Amino acid sequence: MESATATPKGPKASATKQKIIDAAARLVYQNGFHATSLDMVAQAARVNRGSLYYFFRSKKNLGLAVIDHYESLLHQNYLSPSFDIQARGREKIRRLAESYARMPIQDSPCCGCPIGNLSLELSALDEEMRVKLKKVWDGVFERIALVLAQSQKEGDLPGRITPLVFARSYFSQIQGAHIIARCSRDEPSLRADCERAFMSLPWTRSEESE
Repeated sequence: MESATATPKGPKASATKQKIIDAAARLVYQNGFHATSLDMVAQAARVNRGSLYYFFRSKKNLGLAVIDHYESLLHQNYLSPSFDIQARGREKIRRLAESYARMPIQDSPCCGCPIGNLSLELSALDEEMRVKLKKVWDGVFERIALVLAQSQKEGDLPGRITPLVFARSYFSQIQGAHIIARCSRDEPSLRADCERAFMSLPWTRSEESE
């Protein structure tokens, strides 16, 4: 039986918890949620099972933390760099499409959007995870919709459209491109598909005319 003293406290506890989440996120991305065991996570994080269970009472609890981690990375690495800049809304939307076209697809099965992968795997199997994943997508759509509303004010999109509807359409196309890229491993096609998602929005004028 493992000693309770093996469980870290204070700042060390926070670091250990994050180390477990990071390891779990990498393994889930590589192998999928169901194929990732808690033993695999403990070994990858270099912690004992007692420490892992101290922070996460079940694999589902750890899975919910992984979703939060993926959501944070999505905003930190893709949405914020694309949108938190001084630029026209149109340029921000293009930057997001271009950044998604560079997401890793070469080292199968390490490809696709982590949140997209989990949505495909878990949404029909666990209601709590489905709801949590839906909230992630809703947050993404709402943030894109704000940028599309900016483009409307700038005259690059028609005032009659509903930004949230077109935000869903635009990002759904990008997600679909990544699902196909998982199978094809065709990087040029992924870039072209993400570009078409950008061009499918009803821009009021071509870029050549700007």
